[in-house]
Amino acid sequence: MVSNAVAIVGDLSAPGGVQSCILTLVSGLNAQGVVPDLLWDLPPARELLASAGVEVGHVPLRFAVGNRVLNRLPGGVRYLLGALNVARGDLRRPRYRRYYLFYNGFLVPPEVEHVYYLSGPPLLPQLRRTRPGIAGVPARVCLRLYDGLVRRTHPAYEYHRGNRYVINSEYTAGLFEEAHGVRLPVVYPPIDLRGRSFEDDDLGARDSITFFSRIVDYKRPELVVRLAARHPRMRCVVMGGVRPKWRRFAEGLRNLAESLGVRLELVPNPSSERVGVELRRARFFVFPARNEHFGMTTPEAMACGAIPFVHDSGGQREIVIEPRCRFRDDDMERRFEELVALEDWELKRIRREHAVHVRRYSKERFVEGLIGHAGG
Repeated sequence: MVSNAVAIVGDLSAPGGVQSCILTLVSGLNAQGVVPDLLWDLPPARELLASAGVEVGHVPLRFAVGNRVLNRLPGGVRYLLGALNVARGDLRRPRYRRYYLFYNGFLVPPEVEHVYYLSGPPLLPQLRRTRPGIAGVPARVCLRLYDGLVRRTHPAYEYHRGNRYVINSEYTAGLFEEAHGVRLPVVYPPIDLRGRSFEDDDLGARDSITFFSRIVDYKRPELVVRLAARHPRMRCVVMGGVRPKWRRFAEGLRNLAESLGVRLELVPNPSSERVGVELRRARFFVFPARNEHFGMTTPEAMACGAIPFVHDSGGQREIVIEPRCRFRDDDMERRFEELVALEDWELKRIRREHAVHVRRYSKERFVEGLIGHAGG
């Protein structure tokens, strides 16, 4: 295989949605005989590479604040300090023919083949709306550091009209257009559809209300537990990646379930086999996160025959095309009761339509989209 011709800038140290995108791209490049280098300060996790069956090199980057430190910090602090982590290489003489960038904080000259894959607008349009008073002091300090020390030489968190960008949903494309007046092309994240299917007559055997995503507070899995309390005959499954700093939050879900009398199956960091088993057992897949930029686990669950029930916002509105399967904060319980009450023939129709819909999120389309927009 050819190496050192292609670079991917991004984090593969732990599982997640962006990591799935990177691994899919690596797989596509490997199939073309290319072993790309991963540029990041943390090395790629061996178990992720082994699970995906891919090969990638690693070239360490140096950041002002190492990601080993950032990953232990609260979300807001991590987000703000991350604005200082710009590339420190000699970008006037790039060593790679092509760059795929899953991280804004790395500048590539426009004349070099490249594409930035965005999961939302570049950072600063949002960062500049800081909270008033003492609560907004950390954000304002970080902004001053960025403006005074970084922006002049490494303006990584600005939109550069000469560079190539794609974005992950129509929802985020709209946010970007609002911030910058430019409509970016959409390349949907890749969903692993291998082995993701179901039998039309298996609905009666499904017995679970299931959540599958990273187990963090802003995904709001506790709402799934509370919803399951209204249906004690059904299992409640909460599964997904749990980083060390979120272990206490995950255990709190177990305590909440016990207090509500919910049969909770808490599955941190599940294997791909366990994910498949649980999604094929799920009757309803519930995803309460608000304004999710896309949400890759929802179409995966739909491909396995789970009936989606998601927050009516963000990229989830593009994924879940049946309005009765979406809710707002003030009508979640009522709309779920209405969905549960539907006849089986209607539920089967809904899930068949969604299973067809998710085919647009294939890995092949993702790889073709990124390679095409990078100039290859």
